[in-house]
Amino acid sequence: MYHDFKIPELSRRQCFDPLAGGAALVTPTRALARRMTAAYAEHRLEKGEEVWETPDILPFGSWLSRMIHEPLYSTGALPSSREFGVCLMDDLQEALVWERIISESDAADRLLGVYETARMAREAWRLCRQWNVEIGDGMQWLAPDPAAFAGWAEAFKRFCRNHGYMDRAGLALFLAKKVRKGLGRLPSDLIPAGFDEYSPAQMELFSALYDRGTGVYGLAGPKRAASASRATFADDASEIRAAAMWARRRIENDPEAKIGVVSPRLAADREDVRRVFSEVFHPSSVFSGQDPGNPMFQISAAPLLSEYPVVSAARAILELAGRQGSEVFEWSRILRSPFISGAEAEYASRAALDAQIRAAGDLYFSVSRVAATARAMGASFDKNSDLQILVGVLESLQSRAEGLPARQRADQWAKEFSAILEDAGWPGQRSLSESEYQTVSAWKDAIEEFSGIGFLTGPISRAEALGIFFRKLSDTFFQPEQPDTGVRITGVLESAGEEFDALWIMGLHHENWPPQARPNPFLPVAVQRSLGLPHCSPARELSYAGLITQRLLESADEVICSFGRTDGESIRLASPLIDHLDEYAPGKFPASEQKSYWERIYCRGYTEDIQDVHGAPAAEGSEIGGGTGIMKSQAMCPFQAYGRYRLGARGLESPEPGLKPGQRGTLVHDVLELLWKQLGGNRALEEMSREQMGRCIQDAVDAAVSKMAGKMPETFTDRFTGVETGRLQRLMEEWIGAEYERAPFSVAETESRMHVRIGGIGLSAFADRIDRLDNGRLVIIDYKTGEISAKDWFADRITEPQLPLYSLAASKDLLAGVFFGRVKKGKTGYTGIAETEGIVPGCMGIMDDGGIAKGFESMQEVLSFWETKLAALAEEIRAGYAAVLPVSQNKSCRYCDLSPLCRIWDASQKPAVDEKADNDTGQ
Repeated sequence: MYHDFKIPELSRRQCFDPLAGGAALVTPTRALARRMTAAYAEHRLEKGEEVWETPDILPFGSWLSRMIHEPLYSTGALPSSREFGVCLMDDLQEALVWERIISESDAADRLLGVYETARMAREAWRLCRQWNVEIGDGMQWLAPDPAAFAGWAEAFKRFCRNHGYMDRAGLALFLAKKVRKGLGRLPSDLIPAGFDEYSPAQMELFSALYDRGTGVYGLAGPKRAASASRATFADDASEIRAAAMWARRRIENDPEAKIGVVSPRLAADREDVRRVFSEVFHPSSVFSGQDPGNPMFQISAAPLLSEYPVVSAARAILELAGRQGSEVFEWSRILRSPFISGAEAEYASRAALDAQIRAAGDLYFSVSRVAATARAMGASFDKNSDLQILVGVLESLQSRAEGLPARQRADQWAKEFSAILEDAGWPGQRSLSESEYQTVSAWKDAIEEFSGIGFLTGPISRAEALGIFFRKLSDTFFQPEQPDTGVRITGVLESAGEEFDALWIMGLHHENWPPQARPNPFLPVAVQRSLGLPHCSPARELSYAGLITQRLLESADEVICSFGRTDGESIRLASPLIDHLDEYAPGKFPASEQKSYWERIYCRGYTEDIQDVHGAPAAEGSEIGGGTGIMKSQAMCPFQAYGRYRLGARGLESPEPGLKPGQRGTLVHDVLELLWKQLGGNRALEEMSREQMGRCIQDAVDAAVSKMAGKMPETFTDRFTGVETGRLQRLMEEWIGAEYERAPFSVAETESRMHVRIGGIGLSAFADRIDRLDNGRLVIIDYKTGEISAKDWFADRITEPQLPLYSLAASKDLLAGVFFGRVKKGKTGYTGIAETEGIVPGCMGIMDDGGIAKGFESMQEVLSFWETKLAALAEEIRAGYAAVLPVSQNKSCRYCDLSPLCRIWDASQKPAVDEKADNDTGQ
């Protein structure tokens, strides 16, 4: 046994000679294996050699796999006659076995998710195999979770035994037994390098190798007499920026130096670290928005393979082909992706298509519908910018879906997936960058691994195949290989075996270091603590963190340990493992360096304030598009009116499930238009029975809903149509009840086109409804489905100008009143101003109204006031007045999509949406 086996240590220099003689060096990470290979090359070059045999340096897991597979490669033996008599499962195969075992167990019905449970059970199995845990031995295994795991583990062992498979977690112990039996070709020496601790299974293997005559030597870590100190910063962002500035200064002073930055939370903070270091080391990236092609720093924390854009595009294509449709936002990503055939040639046309399907309103679009839309759009473009390539891709996705079997083997699905991507032109026609090329290669490796699961799954459906394959992508960490740089950013475990000239260790506060204990829930806590399993207890974490901290403090000549004082909510203290260190001199980190690159540029520059508030004026008497909308925007904010109606600037639509408030408002307008075209006036209400009125409302609702359903077929399912139809019927019945109470009238016009010339410009508008009273006077009505206030008509800038403009376009002498018709459940009715009382219920005459039209004595005075105020707005429009001057940020800017142009506020300052705000589309 290994208990009395001690591993002697060699220095880095001492290990190079055994490597030349056939020794194997194994590491915990691929990155360290690459660096040890590079260090060996430097050693041979220093000796004046130009050619040498490649040293046997591998990650420990890869070395174990080679030990299993080497007999096959060297003798050509079939799997059934392999020296070790087993077939090694890969990660995906092993995961599927665990998922099947768990899903078929009695505990499956009580689980929230089989996939997540299988992942945690695999981790428990790995701990048991590597730390010699006797599963099911003792009373403590009778608890529900350990008992369930014990049953799953027994089923897994039985599966492997019956089929001749070997799991990777038990490989070290399995090889140790085989080595003791004299099997396998062994290296002359084995040198483990960069391990902070060895598991019992590893020690068992090392002991077996030693007993067979293989020398086992550990690689001694650096023992530098470091000058260590502690630095404190306001928060995490300041800490990261200070580390980046420090690393840049060090590498500028000595370009050949090896600078390290270590973080216990690098996997979680990777994006923040990458962004800040890119800004500090490559300031031009701040302006270009592009990641530097050859960064001056490396980050060891690998993202998931599924997170890379080229892989994300492939996944989107396969999902699209499988479902034959997708949500609008996924379509947007696909149409703008550079990894699909014709992306560069049809870039502008596809962007226009993206905008069009967003504006259609449906949340989901089928492939056939997008293809039809693309064909229609392509016909309107010139031959150099049509969408023929995209249409071809979409048609191939449709044809691929035809004739496929419902179920087939995984290797057949793998071929199908590759064919779909080839038809789509993935990964695009442009030249791939080096990192993209490596990522595509990793994708091919993943699909090859997926094709090998057929013996486990048998024939599966396309949905099952995609689900398994996508889980594989989401479980695979991948980092493209990069040339070594002077600055390396790593996690605490990845830094093992590394040696630096200067080192910065971030995030060493009391909440983060030592990390919290995370005992595996499927193993009895008492068993974990008795065997000292990783993460089993706070004492274990403190001891292990202390070991790593000491190793880091001895790995460089200068070491800085830092932390942020606050996370925005709570105050942090220094980790007890660094609390004894002296405080780093505060003056070493000037306040100016804590500012971002943008802030430092701004502080050093001179800002000249130029007030440019005018755009291009319009010719006197010209017609201006936008109708009442441009007048409303001009009152709300002149820049909004100029940008939206004169420049045509619009944000992309963002469809939502169901209907937006504006779309519901459009439905109400359409129903009322159809209804009053049938009724003609309120006299018809008195002549109709309740049943006749119900049918009349039903016909109008059905026609309006059918019209919108034709434009949004995916939204208007049978169930949704029924719900929306019922809502509109009830709303119309309530509205008609309010119309019964009015004095006699006839509907003169609905959706009446009107033209008004004011302030030197001409505007076209559409009035929702114009009623004629028995005395021949006119009443103008504008429907609203949200909250409204007629008091806006009498502000200095009239922010609800529709009805005032309609009034100026109508026959002024005949105008008896203007009203908002509020069509809202439980709040239907009228609000506005009337010449005399009694025209509509609830509205007094101007002389009697002390609220809305306070201070006015006649309709002519009101019209004169409106004409003056609206003429001033119209003159601003004609003159091109475009100042960023919202009447109220809360009212004008909340729904404005031009804030990226006017930059009136940062995104973090945007106010919360008020659900009670007016949600009508307006005219």
